[in-house]
Amino acid sequence: MVRKARWTAVATLAVVVMAGGCGSESADEETVDAKASTTAGAAEEPKEATAPQGTLLERAAGTWKYIATPSDTSLDTLVIEDGKATAEGAKLSCTGTFVPVENDGEGSATITYTCQGGEDGGRGLGHLKVKPDGSSLVIDFDGPAGGWGGPVDSYRRA
Repeated sequence: MVRKARWTAVATLAVVVMAGGCGSESADEETVDAKASTTAGAAEEPKEATAPQGTLLERAAGTWKYIATPSDTSLDTLVIEDGKATAEGAKLSCTGTFVPVENDGEGSATITYTCQGGEDGGRGLGHLKVKPDGSSLVIDFDGPAGGWGGPVDSYRRA
């Protein structure tokens, strides 16, 4: 019986300590300070970038970096300015002009690269897509005529 009473007392004490907290005032002050610094840090963080406004080509303007592992036929850096594209890779260097088109009521643009040496890495005609928030850009290429399709070049803002 004494063991049962002792066990009950220990269990009750454990519950009281857990419910009431088992720290000193300095621990409580540290918790308050930590919460205050977290709140202050959150207030100082920059706000999310607003979605770029304008036409598709205006939203696409800027410098872009290829998101996949570079290869001999990849175009690792893409610069779009005034609808003109300059793309550079390890072994490819291409230029082209985006041509705006209307596609099911949505703005779109196409491009055909002219590359040094005449090889475009199997791209052919490309179709530009820009994520609504302007954070990524994709050019989906048709590939050579009679083929199964071309590469998809995916980029993030540099």
